[in-house]
Amino acid sequence: MIRHLRWPTLSGVLLLAACVTAPVPPGAPADPVPVRDWPGNPVIQPADAGGVFQENLSGLAYQASGSAPGVLWAALNGPGSVFRLVRDGSIWTPDPRDDWGEGKRVHYPDGTGEPDAEGITFTGSGDGLALYVASERNNEVRDVSRNSVLRFDPGEPGATLVATHEWNLTSDIPATGANSGIEAIAFVPDAFLVSSGFRDERVGGAYDPARYPDHGGGLFFVGVEGTGMIYGYALNHRDGSFGRIATISSGLPAVMALEFDPGSSRMWAVCDNGCDGRAALLSIDDLPGSATTGRFTATAFHLRPGGMPNLNNEGFAVAPLEECAAGTRSVFWSDDGESDGHSLRRGALACP
Repeated sequence: MIRHLRWPTLSGVLLLAACVTAPVPPGAPADPVPVRDWPGNPVIQPADAGGVFQENLSGLAYQASGSAPGVLWAALNGPGSVFRLVRDGSIWTPDPRDDWGEGKRVHYPDGTGEPDAEGITFTGSGDGLALYVASERNNEVRDVSRNSVLRFDPGEPGATLVATHEWNLTSDIPATGANSGIEAIAFVPDAFLVSSGFRDERVGGAYDPARYPDHGGGLFFVGVEGTGMIYGYALNHRDGSFGRIATISSGLPAVMALEFDPGSSRMWAVCDNGCDGRAALLSIDDLPGSATTGRFTATAFHLRPGGMPNLNNEGFAVAPLEECAAGTRSVFWSDDGESDGHSLRRGALACP
């Protein structure tokens, strides 16, 4: 194990990332993929007031405001809810305005049920902002898989949100236990996919957004807890149909969080305490010595930050490059187990 590091404070600059020689996780690509230390400051700090969520905080997504700070969207898996979190000094707290103070309970499009809200992402901005929640089951029927992506309008008034759309992917995803299905979701814009030469497995060639009308300007990638697989979908917003565009091995035994980072053109897949908080960093055709494939491939695995206990982290979000300061930007984790009374933690990631 070779390290050459200097970490003065949480806001300090990453001088040199460490390289760690370690076994490749089960399911990783056949070619050796490096396992490295966390590429940022190892210091981690609580980012909530403590005792706010009473466990079950899962997915996270960071919405930039154009000037720091932005908004953290969070999914609570039981009772199924969505939170809008705003910064108050050094902590993030539920927005007290517009009925967001206790989070908003979520329901299926017919107004019934309680989706097990595990992952969250968004598209658009302003009045065009839409939230997408990944759910593996209806909490009112806990023993039955219902692997769905649900779209919500965060501008809907009141203390509940009724889904405008549901894409039930259960028949398309290899069977898992009802509590080990879709756990994470990330949105990747068409512009990035096309410019990167992304491959469409349905047609066996380059991805062409024009083949998929009304799909929302990008693809939605979902991560499965029970298998560590990631699937990319075009979701038709007019008729509710869907098409699987990509099948990706994360190289991890489980995927609990997904985050596409436009600033680095990478996708993060994050595991929980079941694999020591390890994360896979995936990119399109960026593995040295590999052939051009047009697929997301794990190009590195990262250990959790040195200051992070082995927590049941199920959410991960990265602030944009515009919020870089002193060579780092904020990253956030959500702990489903609310260890030591905290569900949110903040760290620092080196800016590319």
